Amino acid sequence: MQFDNSFSVQAPIDAVFAAVSDIERVVVCVPGAQVLSSRGDDVFEVALRSRVGLVSRRYAGTITVHERDAGARRVTMTNRARDATGKSVGDARIEIGLAELGSHTNVSIHSRVTIAGGTLAETTIGRAAAEQMALFTANLRALVGGETPP
Repeated sequence: MQFDNSFSVQAPIDAVFAAVSDIERVVVCVPGAQVLSSRGDDVFEVALRSRVGLVSRRYAGTITVHERDAGARRVTMTNRARDATGKSVGDARIEIGLAELGSHTNVSIHSRVTIAGGTLAETTIGRAAAEQMALFTANLRALVGGETPP
């Protein structure tokens, strides 16, 4: 599955790049997510509590940052997700690109997601992803605006 999202943040591009390229700082913008530990600057163990429809689950994941290109204003990472038993439940490749638009910064996020075993219908996952992206957008805007995301 692929997801393409874009939104505008009323903040300078350097401030937005600093936020999205710092995993420990930006992960709080993802509803239910937290960094558990890090291995250097590029590998992070994370936890995520997620609700899809009536089902609530806890996941663990490993985020690996493959690229932080300040000149191109691009961050590329992967996330390998596991369920509570340690079984792989999916992988995601996420590319975040930024473009300056006057006093605003346009944020484009392209995600390629593979769900192990196709356990949930694409419509359900798409709806949950859209809800999560809306919350991420609001939280990132708060973060770069100097507020603490909820």
